[in-house]
Amino acid sequence: MKLLKIKEFRKAAGLTQKDLGDMVGASPVSISFYENGIQSPDVNMLKKLADALCTSVDALVEHNQILGDEEWQFRENIRNNPNYRLLFSAAKTAKPEHLRAAVAVLQSLKGEENDN
Repeated sequence: MKLLKIKEFRKAAGLTQKDLGDMVGASPVSISFYENGIQSPDVNMLKKLADALCTSVDALVEHNQILGDEEWQFRENIRNNPNYRLLFSAAKTAKPEHLRAAVAVLQSLKGEENDN
């Protein structure tokens, strides 16, 4: 499954697979494999790719393909709500049902309506 947007960022930067490979110390074949989901880059390579493409690791990852659109939007709402910053940092590894329960508790304590 293709989970990365490397190709989109590479093309937007006007780079070939060889150009990007030279920048990050990888072969054009490896870049092709990353772009097509045949092989996944390790964390260090992902950081190098993001730096070379002038973006963040987060921007390269297709989160909605991992989580699903609804779950991704729910997490984005938490991330963007200043009242839930601490929850967001914990939410990165939380199971969806635990995250929803935590938000419900916080909303209940604050007397908010549940809009997520």
